[in-house]
Amino acid sequence: MFYAVIQGTKLLIMGANRFELEAGACAASSFGLPFLHQFTVATSALPYVAISLHLDTTLLTNVILSMPKREDRWSCAVAAGDLSGPAGEAFARLVGLMKTPDDIGVLGPHYESELYYRLLQSTMGDTLRQIGQRKKRFQQLKTSADWLASNYSEPVDIRHLASSAGMSVTSFHRHFKRVTGFSPLAFQRHIRLLEARKLLAGGLANVSRVAYDVGYVSPSQFSREYKSMFGIPPVADLQR
Repeated sequence: MFYAVIQGTKLLIMGANRFELEAGACAASSFGLPFLHQFTVATSALPYVAISLHLDTTLLTNVILSMPKREDRWSCAVAAGDLSGPAGEAFARLVGLMKTPDDIGVLGPHYESELYYRLLQSTMGDTLRQIGQRKKRFQQLKTSADWLASNYSEPVDIRHLASSAGMSVTSFHRHFKRVTGFSPLAFQRHIRLLEARKLLAGGLANVSRVAYDVGYVSPSQFSREYKSMFGIPPVADLQR
C-alpha cells in the first residue's frame, strides 16, 4: 500500500516506530500492520485529505528487474518519505489521470511505473523491494504476521512459528521485530487490544467478556495493558 498526504498531518505509530506525515509526505507498507492513527492537524475548514494506492506487485517487480541489482537488506515493513522532486511529479501525473479517464488504459501503467522507479530510488526503496522481490524469507515473515493477526485470540507457539518460517527462534524474533517493529508476542498483543477497542466501541458492555473474547485470561492484565496502550482504561472507552 502507498499512501500520500495532501492536506493535514497524521501520526502513525507502530511499535517503536513513529511516522508523522505532513502534507507532501508519503508512506509505503510491504504488508498490513497494526497502526495506531492520530490526526494532529485537521479542522472542519481544512480537513485531513490523503490518497492511497494499492501497489501492483507485478508492475513493481518488473521495474525492480529493470534496475541495477542491489544487495538485499532487511528493513522495516513501513517507510516514509516525501513527494518532492521527480517522485512528486510522477505522482501528480498519475493522479491527474482521474481528470482524463480515457487516458488511463494507455498512460496509467507508464505513470505508475515511473512513480515506482522514483520511489525505489528514494529512502523508501528497501521497503518497496521487499514487496516486489517476494523473497522467500520475507514472505515467511509476512505469513507469520498474517497468522498472528487472524488468530489473535489463540495461544502462540513461537517455536512452531519460527520453524514454519524456516528460522531459529532467535533469528525469527530478530527479523520479525526488524520488519514489524514488534516482537511476535507484542505484535499479537497489539492486535488484541485494537480488536478489543472495536468491540467496546460496538457496545459490547462487559469489559471482562471483551478481555476473554480477544484472548486474555486475566481481565485485570487486559485493563492494565489497554490503559498503557490507549491512555485510558477500557471502562472509560465503554462509557463514551
